[in-house]
Amino acid sequence: KMKKILLTLIFVLGTFSFAQYNKGNTVLVWTKLKYKQSLQGIEGVSPKHWAESFGEVYSKRNKVNKYLKSSLFLSHYWTGASWEYHEVKEYASMADADKEQQESGAMNRKIWPDEDERRKVWEAVNKYRELGYHGDSHVWENHVRYHKKRKKSNLPDRTVTTVVTQYWKPLGTVEDGSTEERQKMMDKYHRQVTMKNDKVLSQRMVTHYWSGEMTKGEWPVTFITEFASMADADDTETESKLFQKAFKEEDAQKYGKYWFGKHEDIGVFYNDVSFNK
Repeated sequence: KMKKILLTLIFVLGTFSFAQYNKGNTVLVWTKLKYKQSLQGIEGVSPKHWAESFGEVYSKRNKVNKYLKSSLFLSHYWTGASWEYHEVKEYASMADADKEQQESGAMNRKIWPDEDERRKVWEAVNKYRELGYHGDSHVWENHVRYHKKRKKSNLPDRTVTTVVTQYWKPLGTVEDGSTEERQKMMDKYHRQVTMKNDKVLSQRMVTHYWSGEMTKGEWPVTFITEFASMADADDTETESKLFQKAFKEEDAQKYGKYWFGKHEDIGVFYNDVSFNK
């Protein structure tokens, strides 16, 4: 009986090797918000006014926000409703995310010390927003080791961002599998495929923190990937050629044995670059 308990414990620990928050990783918080579904009858609204109003808020808050490490501003492309938008924010920890919320008012007063100016800034933004709506947040562990950062030059105003979940097999079910080998294969893929793929502007790899679910030990691994266009997002040939060049038969088998051959498309979104940190 004791032997059976020990074997079960080894299986569970192997299965959940990425379940706990790893030192050096960050937290990614995804929040759904909404625009007003109709702007009919509202004075002064226009695409130009929207861009200027939201740009004023996001550019200045991003600049002084010491807790926010990076962000995306995602809106409808193929996924969701046209009036939905999403803030995807990276923090060093959940404590920093909480501090940002607690100090939000003070941050606004620091940026716009004049009360009338501050009121006008937020009134301009609130013409477009459904006030009081705050959708359920996803909270993920962001694996900094596999974060491809966007280069600043030659960016379109809007990028196309895909969010796709793939699934690791439980380590206990992978023949000759180990956390060390899996990490080695992930490292190699990141260095020699993702980082060398010029079609990928940026990428974040996130796993369970508070969000997500496991079924039969299948561990969800979500990739949030930016492209310059939908044509670049559709291009699988570049990735395939880089993989074939980097992974000879033995390593290709080692990499592939950790994955279930399935994926889930969470969404395809626009990302407004000027609103990002």
